[in-house]
Amino acid sequence: MKKEQIREFIKDLKGEIVFFLFNEKELEEIFPFFELRHFPSNSVVFREGDEGNFICFILSGKLEVKKEAEFKGNQIILAILGKGSLVGELSLFDKYYRSATVEAVEDTLLLVLKNSTLDELIEKYPQAVIKLLKSFIRVLSLRLRKATERLTTIF
Repeated sequence: MKKEQIREFIKDLKGEIVFFLFNEKELEEIFPFFELRHFPSNSVVFREGDEGNFICFILSGKLEVKKEAEFKGNQIILAILGKGSLVGELSLFDKYYRSATVEAVEDTLLLVLKNSTLDELIEKYPQAVIKLLKSFIRVLSLRLRKATERLTTIF
């Protein structure tokens, strides 16, 4: 049942930024490498400083991305992410610890890809992974552009 759900969720995300490059055959190849995880409202997906060993795609719900401020105990909300968004991608590329805390602000269903599973996916379907990485780069690029715009409004 879960495998079929994952297949349908990935097909549903086809129009979103992460999976828009994929054809049907490639979606069929990659779906077995994902898993579903549910996070109830107010639960933590990961904390700043945790080991980064997976990335997530939001299928439903909302996540809040928070960063510890200079003054201990204060957090800055960096983003509120919804369906189709990607979270946790930085650790995939840089292998550092989590740079922010991510918390479910409502019941949230995530499609998860573990870093170790990505390595297996690279071995079996390198062309599909190239498309996946291209879409990750696009997401990172858009986020960097937004961050740059925000900085220019501050100064």
